[in-house]
Amino acid sequence: MPGLAVSVLGAGPWGRAMACILGSNGHLVHLWSGDESKRLALRTERAVPGSAAALPDNVVIVDDLAQALEPERVLFAIPPSHASSLLVRAAPWFRPEHRVVHLVRGLADDGTPMSRLITRETCVVQVGALAGPVVAAALWEGKETAAVIGSPFRGLVDEVCSLLTVPGVRVYSSPDLVGVEVGGAMRTPLALAAGVIREVGMGPAVLSVLLTRGIAEAGRLAEALGGERSTLSGLSGIGDWMFTANDAADAVVCAGMALARTGDAAYPEAERRVRTLLTLSSRLGVELPITEAVGSMLSGVPLQEALEVLMMRSPGLESA
Repeated sequence: MPGLAVSVLGAGPWGRAMACILGSNGHLVHLWSGDESKRLALRTERAVPGSAAALPDNVVIVDDLAQALEPERVLFAIPPSHASSLLVRAAPWFRPEHRVVHLVRGLADDGTPMSRLITRETCVVQVGALAGPVVAAALWEGKETAAVIGSPFRGLVDEVCSLLTVPGVRVYSSPDLVGVEVGGAMRTPLALAAGVIREVGMGPAVLSVLLTRGIAEAGRLAEALGGERSTLSGLSGIGDWMFTANDAADAVVCAGMALARTGDAAYPEAERRVRTLLTLSSRLGVELPITEAVGSMLSGVPLQEALEVLMMRSPGLESA
């Protein structure tokens, strides 16, 4: 594909990794951060924190949203807690022809899937989500991995797959945008629970139960939001969760270990995402027992008590 112009909103690990890949593929990248000091550091040093990589020369650090959104293709890498306010600020510069793919593994604070927040706050029509067992560190290190883009817009999917195709990275597609987003959102409570399991030494059998029951739990939520249960059996669901649960260095898994050890996860963003899921489940009338157990521990309920409540649930069909 000849060089194209692409905007990357957000210069955290994900945003920088995407900018580096796109720039290395010969595309002109407008990389924006709301942090002035980060913009200055990236512009002057070109170094990527935590990596031996440097930003290619065709990655341009931009200061304002008008310039950032000049390209029609946009990768949105803003945490859920800041996404809504940024979209409101950026709305005057979004155009109907923009095609936006977000990299957010979480829901907006009011429980809205990020794709719906983007279309609600801006004039954008074509949206998608990138998810799966891929993290910035793996991209920097050149490790083999795969991801999935969820979107009903075939043209957007094909274009972004081409933009992000590099040796060692396989990009799949799914028309179930909401299902892909739910898989990413459920990563947080399941990763916290995996950390708890790791810390107290419950063993691989319990971890297997956690992840398989996570498919059922996330499937119910996806279906209630208009998605498909089957999507959670793919890369954005069980694929991502298995990868995360077995990564002892993952930040959310480490927070789960701290929660089991001290009663404090010390990770406000992860706690916020769990609370959002619980509020949404209550509003939709969807049972999320694993997420509820994690939420109760975040509220100070001892592990053994939270586990007893979970294990005393009435037995039912495995597929339910």
